[in-house]
Amino acid sequence: MEVASTRTTASGVPSQDDSAPRLPTEICGRIIDHLAAGLVLYYRDLAGDPNLLALRSCALVCRDWYFHTWYHLRRRVHLRDRNDVLSLSRTLRERPRLRGVVRQVVISGHTSGQRSVIQHLGTFTAMLAGKLPELWRITIEDAELTIGSMRMEDFGYLAAFHLIHTLNIVNVNVPSIARLAGLISALPGLTNLWCINVDCLQKLSVSPVSLPLNSASLELLDVIWVAPAIQDLLGRISQASRLRILRLGVDEDLTLSSAGSRSQTLLNASAASVEVLILEFDPDSFVDRGSDSLGSAVERHLNLSRHESLWRLRIVLYHPFVAWSWIPHIISRIPSKHLMAISVLFFIGTDHAADDLDGAVTMMVEDGILASATLATTGPRLKN
Repeated sequence: MEVASTRTTASGVPSQDDSAPRLPTEICGRIIDHLAAGLVLYYRDLAGDPNLLALRSCALVCRDWYFHTWYHLRRRVHLRDRNDVLSLSRTLRERPRLRGVVRQVVISGHTSGQRSVIQHLGTFTAMLAGKLPELWRITIEDAELTIGSMRMEDFGYLAAFHLIHTLNIVNVNVPSIARLAGLISALPGLTNLWCINVDCLQKLSVSPVSLPLNSASLELLDVIWVAPAIQDLLGRISQASRLRILRLGVDEDLTLSSAGSRSQTLLNASAASVEVLILEFDPDSFVDRGSDSLGSAVERHLNLSRHESLWRLRIVLYHPFVAWSWIPHIISRIPSKHLMAISVLFFIGTDHAADDLDGAVTMMVEDGILASATLATTGPRLKN
């Protein structure tokens, strides 16, 4: 059997360089597929993800590699203006296979981290309703939503995306509570709702708006640094649902003189069903270090005595970790017989990481809080 003296590159172009071994195109494709399998699309932010960076590098190797990575790189599509929406619509017509590839769509303003008015949300819903059958997550971020960009007819188009189960609203201004409720209600399959750093032009609810029709289906709720009126709405939604996972940003003034506690209201509303609870403390929240005062403040703001189904608690602290002394008071009130794991996460700034880490370790060793927390969780129920 004769062996050809020339080799073929991945792009199909013959090469006379016999000294350079080449992998078959099929093997290259398997390698690219393996990289794509490691891309965890559940993460909201993929910036710096090594698998994503590797896929982008693969796309630059040659023509064949480009086309093999093309679909993988379009499982998440970012739309920053109307032209991006028009381009996606045109691509879907030219490459029908892409319709079943797109899993996530991010709709944002032009500049990352800066809120700007977006008019292309309505364009997206009107032009692409029913054309992305596998889409399961929509993210709206860095946006200033207006009445014009959230028209009532646009909500009807959203209902066509029947597989969407996750809605992320991040760094966004909404015009009113009613519009936010309409946006949530427009997604019939919604089970996961993330609201992070969301403000509202309507500061207080003049009259209670109707709850979203899909409230009862909600299983996961993220409430991190949102406006009071929005937190009130989400509290009412959680009361009508059977939440399993709740992540709550604690950023209100935790003083004994507070007339009411929105944090406690939201915790009580979901207490009967929540199994996993994540408390994320704003380092600027007021914390009184007196032991008696702490106990009373926890009773008012972070009382978990109704959480009988809880099996995992996670507490997130940012430097300078002012809420560290709250931990024994919080966990000592948990009645759940199912509690299996408690974790505390410390977030430390990179600019002075060594000093912050040293201070955190010293604090844990010297102030006795760790011993108090251990006593508060003693028993056969706690496994980790």
